[in-house]
Amino acid sequence: MFRLLVSLFLTLPGAALADPMLLAAASTGRALDAALAESGLPAITSYAASGVLARQIEQGGSTDLFLSANPRWMNHLVEAGLIEADSVSVLMSNSLVLIAPEGAGGLTPEGIAARLEGDSFVMADPQSAPVGAYGQAALESLGLWPAIEPSFVPMRNTVAAVTAVARGEAALGLVYASDAAGVAGVSVVWDIPSDAHPPIRYLIAPVMQGDDPEGAAALLDYLQSPEGGAVLAAHGFLAVAGRP
Repeated sequence: MFRLLVSLFLTLPGAALADPMLLAAASTGRALDAALAESGLPAITSYAASGVLARQIEQGGSTDLFLSANPRWMNHLVEAGLIEADSVSVLMSNSLVLIAPEGAGGLTPEGIAARLEGDSFVMADPQSAPVGAYGQAALESLGLWPAIEPSFVPMRNTVAAVTAVARGEAALGLVYASDAAGVAGVSVVWDIPSDAHPPIRYLIAPVMQGDDPEGAAALLDYLQSPEGGAVLAAHGFLAVAGRP
């Protein structure tokens, strides 16, 4: 019914140059796979940290479309002359949640310290992952970081944080809402107020050195359409449109 969506790394040999190459932040993988499968459009995808992907593009890797979870790396490629500033748009947003092992029960901010007593709090490393930076900013603005920091164990990414909580290796974790949506073994115990951290924005743009600008345009049109947006929303992302 649908064209096969092939997911592989940019450097994998034998990639079909006829299909557009989409490089996207790791946190978008499940949602983008579903959206592209629903669209029936051909695509080659590579998911990794936004900074890793930006460096691949900067080193000359053939890429048609870039979706970054961190505005810093999109700006970096604009400044490098690889992406036109006027082509950058906001595809979607996200929210932050605290998760606990499934069945752990609800939680209030006042109960966080007691829940963490003798246990761990996991979150992607704020030094390398946007979700960690957003998370630490939120916890600091809410006055919760002093109670959490002694129990904090940094993870390599938000997927690893979800896995640690699902396995019972941590009492609490902070992740994107999209990463917890529909995942067995975890429960959302608190929605972090959106005004406690900078706005979360996923920026998308065509890459000037791409081999298939028409394919990239078709992908971008679908992802920005109501149909594509509905699939992204079903995976926990929030609709945002327009210029960054």
